[in-house]
Amino acid sequence: MPRVLRPTGGHLVGKCCRPREEDGFTTVEVLVAFGIAAAATIMAFQIAGTAAAAVRRIEASRVAADEAEGVVLRRLAAGPLRPGLVRDVFSDGTPYALAVTDLRPALGLGRVPPLWQIRVMGASGAPIYATLIPEKTE
Repeated sequence: MPRVLRPTGGHLVGKCCRPREEDGFTTVEVLVAFGIAAAATIMAFQIAGTAAAAVRRIEASRVAADEAEGVVLRRLAAGPLRPGLVRDVFSDGTPYALAVTDLRPALGLGRVPPLWQIRVMGASGAPIYATLIPEKTE
């Protein structure tokens, strides 16, 4: 390689005498990159875990609503509706209450067939399933 000299401040400095530029990253830069990647991975796992838990809760709610609808359909098939409260458990052992209420007094309807409100409530008292059934007139 030919030596190129140029004057700088009274001294002759050659290109070959300058410090070479290093290729690659410093140790600090690599450690910072690993730290960022680790933080991003942890956040991704937390988000995935939260999403999976939400999916499980939604699926459990869907199953409970389906089973509550089945409870109502079995009650309707058992014969005429009468006001009352029945407590039982779902197939998974979770307790529920089935409430049958005639809404005519609450709606001010005197001389019409009953309008039944049927509600299935979970252990906390929150409704899982509710419907209105008019009494069939024969």
